[in-house]
Amino acid sequence: MTRSTAVKPPRSHKLSTQFIVFMVLAAAAPLASMIGNLPIAISRGTGANVPVAFLIAGLILVAFTTGYAFIGRRVVSTGAFYTYVAEGLGKPLGVGTAFCAIISYGAFAFGLAAACGYFDEQVSIAVGYKVDWTICAAVSVLLTGVLNYRSMDASTKLLAVIIVVETAVLVVFDTSVVVAKGWAAFPLSSFAPSQWLAPGIGVSLMTAFTCFVGFESGALYSKEAADPVRSIPLASYVSVILIGSFYLLTAWITVGAMGSGDVKAQALAHGGTLVLDLIKQYDGEVASDIAGVLLCTSMLATYIAIHAAASRYVFALAREGLLPRMLAKFDEVRNVPVAATLCMSLATVVCLIGIASTRNDPYAAIIPVLIGMGTLGIIALQAAAAIAIVFYVFKRRKEAGPVVLVASVLAAIGLSVALTTVCINFTLLSTVNTPFVAWLPALYLVTLAVGIGFSVWLRKARPAQYAQLALVEVRASVG
Repeated sequence: MTRSTAVKPPRSHKLSTQFIVFMVLAAAAPLASMIGNLPIAISRGTGANVPVAFLIAGLILVAFTTGYAFIGRRVVSTGAFYTYVAEGLGKPLGVGTAFCAIISYGAFAFGLAAACGYFDEQVSIAVGYKVDWTICAAVSVLLTGVLNYRSMDASTKLLAVIIVVETAVLVVFDTSVVVAKGWAAFPLSSFAPSQWLAPGIGVSLMTAFTCFVGFESGALYSKEAADPVRSIPLASYVSVILIGSFYLLTAWITVGAMGSGDVKAQALAHGGTLVLDLIKQYDGEVASDIAGVLLCTSMLATYIAIHAAASRYVFALAREGLLPRMLAKFDEVRNVPVAATLCMSLATVVCLIGIASTRNDPYAAIIPVLIGMGTLGIIALQAAAAIAIVFYVFKRRKEAGPVVLVASVLAAIGLSVALTTVCINFTLLSTVNTPFVAWLPALYLVTLAVGIGFSVWLRKARPAQYAQLALVEVRASVG
């Protein structure tokens, strides 16, 4: 008598809504955003009124998410914003946007990999045993590559731990300030109506929007989501509300922690260590040291999330022949675009070798420029998607209703203003004030033009391939 055995099919690693939220939160990097960007917003922006900028940015992005959720429930694609722009504004603009997205996420990922190495080196120096930044960066690239190649749920488990711990540091700081100062931790003068458009609001808005970069990445996991029609819009709403509320509260309490003096002068005096110095003042030196170490893990979490996002854009474009099709290989069991993930890792290694070969201080001249270019490009991507969503919603205005339409229009206006402020203040964002760097944003215009031209050529020379552009995996009809 023989025993029949059933072979279980391999488990597919589908992503839940919670996992997608953690990927989005990791990309936004709460601790790194507050330590790195908040001092700039206060010192060079509107000072004590900086919470207003976070409120405005948060409201604009909530409005954006309203239209984003509407289209996200009806058009599901790994191409994310590329597909949305193609749906709303046409395929040529969609292709141009897609190429800009590759540059944006690629530059961001390269800069973050180098930044991980740089900050790890600083920590090693602080503990008395220097490890060169190139070695630290190589370890970060290897760890990120392995995690993202195995499966996204492996990455998100690590990211969940990092996000919880780094957020806890800021929660402890916020609580300590409130306990020490009471209601004075929430100065009502920060929201004085006369200060909403005070001098420096452009810089404050720029830094506020840069803190949200990464929240848009949820749609890139459509192919891997267990229920993309439901999960992607829900994850987007949850993420932007959590991020916006947390940033607003922490920025407000940070202003309260600085007291009633000249907040801008205090921020200028402390420089980039403002938040760490305040943590030391209210929670002690050990807490400040811990926050400094967790800054490194926050950067790593952001790098893992941005690397994953960049890989999915590479996969989406390769699948449609806009990049070599060999990069479209997808592991259906682990639910990972394996070829695109390897491509991003190898490209990062090449970039790091190039940075190291210059023998320059990577943070003084290169890392901020790469991250600045990535930030600018992603905000431009958000603005383009916002405008495209307006056209998409307008065509379906009876189905969408007036609330979605009005919210989408306001979001498009707000993100266009945000993009303008980032372009105007790009040298401040990149911290490198040279003519060459000031002209770098023009690279996106050139890339957009090349993408549009290539798309027009495809329409004439390869109509069958052109018809498959902006591929939609699920076109759901939702009431």
